[in-house]
Amino acid sequence: MLSSPSLLESRLNFSSNRSDPDVEVKVRSSVRAINDTVQANANEPSLAFYRIQEHVRKSLPTMIQKRIELENLHDRMTGLIFDIEYSVDAVKSIEKSDEHVNNIATYLEKSIYISKQIHSIKQQQIQQQLLEKKHGS
Repeated sequence: MLSSPSLLESRLNFSSNRSDPDVEVKVRSSVRAINDTVQANANEPSLAFYRIQEHVRKSLPTMIQKRIELENLHDRMTGLIFDIEYSVDAVKSIEKSDEHVNNIATYLEKSIYISKQIHSIKQQQIQQQLLEKKHGS
């Protein structure tokens, strides 16, 4: 950081005895303007870094929260994709098991038919026993 009085102003004081007062005023104002410009330019990077730091400090917590949410969503999406792939594989395996399902249906129909026959035979046996009891008594 530059400070006043600068080197140029000290030289002006040395040579001020020899110059016109009007020129001296113009030179001093020019030197002050140059000093202000140099000082502002010297401080500009510090101000820029301060603004960057201020922005990062304000926006970083929100960015971290959004990143955490994004990671959670990614994990959920990965799980859902796995579930969908597993379901698709299950559906494909069901399509391949058509023959087995038909066999099961056939066996169920046969077992129902046999069950009805057994039930019918038992009914006949019961009726026959009842008739025998009536005639034998």
